[in-house]
Amino acid sequence: MGMNRNLAFFSGVTVTFVALAAVVAGWGIYSLNNAFESLHRHEISTKLETVKIARDVNYVSRLTRDIMLGADYEEDMEELEETAADIDNSFEALNRAAHGAGDRKLVEQARRDTMAFVDNCIQRMERISAIPPSQRNRAFAAYKQEATPLAMKSRASFRAIIQNADLRFELANQQFSKTIQRTFTIIALAGALLAVFFQLSTRRYKERRMAEAALRKAHQELEQKITERTAELTATNSSLLEKIEELKTTEKILRKSRDNAVQAGKLAVLGQMAAGISHEISQPLTAMHTFTDNAVSFLEKGRVPEALENLGVVSRMTDRISSIVSEIKTFSRKTPAERQPVSVVTAVNHAVMLVEPQRRHLHAVVDVQPFPETLQVWADVVRLEQVLVNLLRNALDAINEQPDKRVTVTVLQQQTEVLIMILDSGPGIAEEIFPHLFESFVTTKPVGQGVGLGLAISHMIITELGGKLTARNAEVGGAEFTIALEGVVNGQP
Repeated sequence: MGMNRNLAFFSGVTVTFVALAAVVAGWGIYSLNNAFESLHRHEISTKLETVKIARDVNYVSRLTRDIMLGADYEEDMEELEETAADIDNSFEALNRAAHGAGDRKLVEQARRDTMAFVDNCIQRMERISAIPPSQRNRAFAAYKQEATPLAMKSRASFRAIIQNADLRFELANQQFSKTIQRTFTIIALAGALLAVFFQLSTRRYKERRMAEAALRKAHQELEQKITERTAELTATNSSLLEKIEELKTTEKILRKSRDNAVQAGKLAVLGQMAAGISHEISQPLTAMHTFTDNAVSFLEKGRVPEALENLGVVSRMTDRISSIVSEIKTFSRKTPAERQPVSVVTAVNHAVMLVEPQRRHLHAVVDVQPFPETLQVWADVVRLEQVLVNLLRNALDAINEQPDKRVTVTVLQQQTEVLIMILDSGPGIAEEIFPHLFESFVTTKPVGQGVGLGLAISHMIITELGGKLTARNAEVGGAEFTIALEGVVNGQP
């Protein structure tokens, strides 16, 4: 019984497919017939418009001839211009009815040829307006000699349009016949294929039933295995969650240790610069004391202008001390790294100011090459200044014993990156040091002058900011360190 139901089902499916194929084929033939009729209407409208234009052109010839043979000039001339306008409108309609570029090209050529003939007739008639009707007959022979070739060329263009429409219609008719034949061939093939499909379907029905039974058995076995595997995965997942929590805890400890290392590096640099900074502050304080005493003395003597001048000097020295202390506070502040737009010129100037005591002690030159002050990078201002101070201090240490003590800072914009290059006139970096240059506790300084953490911390900071810190020996001598950071463009990275 089940077999009969399935056979009936497959028979219904086959009949349905055949019916659908017949409907689709009928619809295709109907649509193609509509397209054929549309093309036929196009051919008729093209011929009608072309015949209408040809008739108007003949009428232009007759009007021109009447004018030249002494007819009423004003009336015929007005009618001639109206006919020229009708011809132009007919060409517009003919152009709109064109199916493709080839048709429009033929219409445009016919338009040029026809309007050349019509314009020639109108111009010639305008020229003979002052000639008495009795004398116009003499110009008729010349008119025929000039206008006849133009008229023949226009009529040839009309014939080309009509021939093209006939050819297009004939090709479409042939294509329609071929399409009908192909459609019936496809329907016949579809029927044969569906019959074969029906026979194969009935043969495979039993095979499918057997396969379904085997599939049910395999499904039961698979469900058992899935249950067992799910239990194993649940246990593994719990273990992974515990490990993830441990990794998060370790990551927090690592981040805290890294921040502490960065802060320790800053404090170490401040400790090494303490003597120079103390000297930078003590000098203005001593001068302030002297100028204050002088101001008091001047006030006692009534010399107010001199006292005000001394107090102005004291005010400027106070601003200088405040600037130094403010930069030291900013530099030593412990803050998490946060990428934001940072002015390159501000970071470089602050770093140069912090190493100013060491530069003055060495009688060295820190040459900052001019660059656009509007350049900005995505970085953390405190950490970028820390890296710049580390690199400038290393450069000053490298030129300590050199006759030419010079450090050059160059800033370039290269596509989407901003490069900050620090070049010293020192002896350069030894080749054996390069592979381990940015590792911890690697240093070339004498014992007691460095622990080898400055470059490692600087490399870690720049990497964390999404940039690169590289080093090389320059061709002109000395070592060159390059910081590459992402530039800021319209406030966007």
